[in-house]
Amino acid sequence: MEAIVRLTTVLADAPFSSEDFIKKLVPNGWSLLINLLALLVTFTVLYFLAYKPIKKYLKARQDAIKANIDEAEEAKRVAQSTIINRDAIIQEANEQAVAIISKAKDDGEKRRQEIVKAAEDEAAKKLEQARESIKQEEIASREAIKKEIVDVAMDISQAVLPREISDEDNKRLLDELTNQLEEK
Repeated sequence: MEAIVRLTTVLADAPFSSEDFIKKLVPNGWSLLINLLALLVTFTVLYFLAYKPIKKYLKARQDAIKANIDEAEEAKRVAQSTIINRDAIIQEANEQAVAIISKAKDDGEKRRQEIVKAAEDEAAKKLEQARESIKQEEIASREAIKKEIVDVAMDISQAVLPREISDEDNKRLLDELTNQLEEK
C-alpha cells in the first residue's frame, strides 16, 4: 500500500497528471486496434520474410549435418573393413614369407647334402684312383726290382760260371728266382 501512496505522490509531482498517465497507459479503442493490426502485419511479414527462410535454412543445415555424419560413419565402416582386409593381406603375406623361408631352408639343406654327397663320392673316387695308382706303382716297382735282381743275378752268374748259360738256363733261373721273390 505504501508503494501506491508513493506512486501517487510521485505522479502528483510529475509534469503530467495521473489521468494523462492512465490515458497514455491504456490507449483508446481505435489506437489499440491500429496497433494490434500493425503488430499482426509485422508478425505476418516477419513470418514470411524471416521465420520461413530461417526455418528452411536450419532444416537444410540440419540435413547437411546429418548427411555429413552418415558419410563419416560410412567412411569409418569402409576404413574398418579396409583395415581388416589389410590385416588379412599382411597375415597372408607373413605366412607366405614363412613358407618361402622354410622352403628355401629345405632346398638349401637338400643342396648342401647333394654337394656333400658329391664331394664324398669324388673323394672316394680319387682315393680309389690313388689306391689303384699306388698298386700300379707297386707292381711296376716290383717288376723293376725283379728285372734289376735278374740282371744282377745274370751278371753274377756269368761271372761265377765260366761256361756260357743258355737262354733256357736263364729262363729256368729267372722263373725260380721270381717264384722265390713272390713267396717272400
